[in-house]
Amino acid sequence: MMWEFFKFYLPTRVLYGPGLSKRIAEELRPYLKGNYRVLLLTDPFLVKNGTIDSIRQSLQGSQLEIAAIFHDIPPNSELSVVEKATQLGVESKCNFIMAIGGGSVMDTAKVVNILMVKGGDIHQHMGAQLIEGRVLLPSLFIPTTAGTGSEVTEFAVILDSQNKVKLPFTEEAILPDFAILDPQLTVSMPPKLTAATGMDALTHAIESFVSNQANPVSSSLAIYAVELIHANILQACAVPDDLEARGAMLVASFLAGVAFNHAGVGIVHAMSHALGGVYGIPHGVANSIMLPLGMEYNLESSAHRYARLAEAIGVLNLKPAGELAKLSAHLPPLHSLLQNLSFVDEWLALQKAQYFIQYIRQLNQRLKGLAGLPTNLREAGIEDGLGRLDEVVQKAMDDGAHLYNPRPADAQEIRKMIRRAYEEEWPAIPTGKAEIKAAKLHAEKRRPKNVFKDEQMLYDILLGFFEKLKEHPEIGPKLHATGLSVRFNYANPDSSIAIDGRGPEVVFFKGEEARKFQAQVEMSMQADFAHYFWHGKANLLQALARREVIAKGDVPSVMRLLPILEPAYDLYPRYLRERGLHKIIVD
Repeated sequence: MMWEFFKFYLPTRVLYGPGLSKRIAEELRPYLKGNYRVLLLTDPFLVKNGTIDSIRQSLQGSQLEIAAIFHDIPPNSELSVVEKATQLGVESKCNFIMAIGGGSVMDTAKVVNILMVKGGDIHQHMGAQLIEGRVLLPSLFIPTTAGTGSEVTEFAVILDSQNKVKLPFTEEAILPDFAILDPQLTVSMPPKLTAATGMDALTHAIESFVSNQANPVSSSLAIYAVELIHANILQACAVPDDLEARGAMLVASFLAGVAFNHAGVGIVHAMSHALGGVYGIPHGVANSIMLPLGMEYNLESSAHRYARLAEAIGVLNLKPAGELAKLSAHLPPLHSLLQNLSFVDEWLALQKAQYFIQYIRQLNQRLKGLAGLPTNLREAGIEDGLGRLDEVVQKAMDDGAHLYNPRPADAQEIRKMIRRAYEEEWPAIPTGKAEIKAAKLHAEKRRPKNVFKDEQMLYDILLGFFEKLKEHPEIGPKLHATGLSVRFNYANPDSSIAIDGRGPEVVFFKGEEARKFQAQVEMSMQADFAHYFWHGKANLLQALARREVIAKGDVPSVMRLLPILEPAYDLYPRYLRERGLHKIIVD
């Protein structure tokens, strides 16, 4: 295929890593010039659960001073909320925007940024690309849900509750300067919110993949987002503290956000925006209900694209014996068939596409059983028998999202889809207790937590192990021969160990003595990571790239140590067994 035109633009610097939100100042310091007064926008829950206090601590002594906090942002942010937050930011003389929360918080922050710089009435700025150049205040977005992808999109939607409509804002200038993706911040999401936001991300990925503006970049990101969500959404709902599943969902949301930022969404979003504006249905819930119906509507134009997504989740070849038997009775002679193999290709693509739509329905049903996700509009809260259906249809037709749909929107078909979404029953499909139990065990084995109960336990175990390495006939002499001096700074519990190999023998220091030690290399990490590393389970190069480990000094010399340390990965578990510490061994 030859594309006539496409563009890719992502000025946002994206950083991913568990616990990264606790190191904001350290991560952003290289990219900030001068000092900033921060307007922090968030929601009441994140204030209550201590997340905002943690963010405050991470910024202490940095270039970012929190001058004002606005935390009264509801799940569907309204015009009045944006205006109040803007007033607070202006009065507090803020010159930096920080958003911590879900899509509503991030959308609010984008429009607040516009109003703080441009002034005037909010309706003056509604629309697309009215701001020339990136003239807004610098911004940092930290999502706490995995669904909207708003941290990497140029879109914002704000509810006009008086007119029951969601106002769209589309500006390249509102793309954040920084985004931090920390899966630890998503662990507190309840299963129903996890399911709804996950389906929101899945809708972004699917609609952008079949969009009439899809391009090779958006399609590549969308298809991987579908793979990640397929593999992790049930796990994230069933085992909320599984950081691997949470991280995968957060990355999928980000990828799907970048995809639809470049390709747009479609008719599902047009209907969901209308349902949200008229009936107040949460966006992710509306998307999950309308998604299979919108896919059926697009089937005639997008079967091959849906088939490709079916293959991405594992449908490699779909040839039901019964269907093929029926088909073979009507096939032309072999020589004629060989001249028109496209007939078979079209049939197989249709079967895979229909399978994928059915998979989406059943995923909704499983999420209903696992997390209470509604599967029709009555369950989502519509109690008037769709008395305002005409209004919903009109707002869907007026919504710009359907302009990117692969099939032109039709008012009567939209009416039928919304009516079906109200009337049809889709019962829950249970996820077995055995599946959830297995998922929990799997998560626990992957992610050891709080291995060292206190500083003394860490020194007792790790210093004891380092002494073993020093005495080891193969490892010890090679370590000493490097002549390296290294300080390890650990967190949770906070502690330090220094190793000095420059003298006649290797010497160890701990605590305050280690902190004062001037080493050639300084490495900072979570204590649990160190425990995981010595089992041979963690890749140090990847950890450095992810900034899970922060290294300063002569890092290449440390890299040359890795081959020397390989025998230690077997030695560490044996050492723990000898000391009776079987419970903390990672299998």
